[in-house]
Amino acid sequence: MNNAPPTNRLFFRVHFMRIHGPESDPIIRVLLVETTKAQTIYEGFGTWPECRRWVAQISECAIFGDQFAAVEKRLEVNQLATISETQISLGRLEAVGFRRADS
Repeated sequence: MNNAPPTNRLFFRVHFMRIHGPESDPIIRVLLVETTKAQTIYEGFGTWPECRRWVAQISECAIFGDQFAAVEKRLEVNQLATISETQISLGRLEAVGFRRADS
């Protein structure tokens, strides 16, 4: 019998927004918007390498290097880029340091 508590996994759309900082190393805001039930929103701020690492750590689905490369390229010419939908464990989300932005 498995006595481990169930893990809460939800689907999120991941948005990256360039906020400020030098062109070569801007600060990025990551918004995770739940796509299923209550549309909970989590956010985090950091450099591009930090944000990329966090999203790779929390995602239950594989996010491939070419997806991150497309996001980075889009951030260079625009201020918004999105990774469609990925499944994320709420426990991992909070452990990495994302916080609720909608409460």
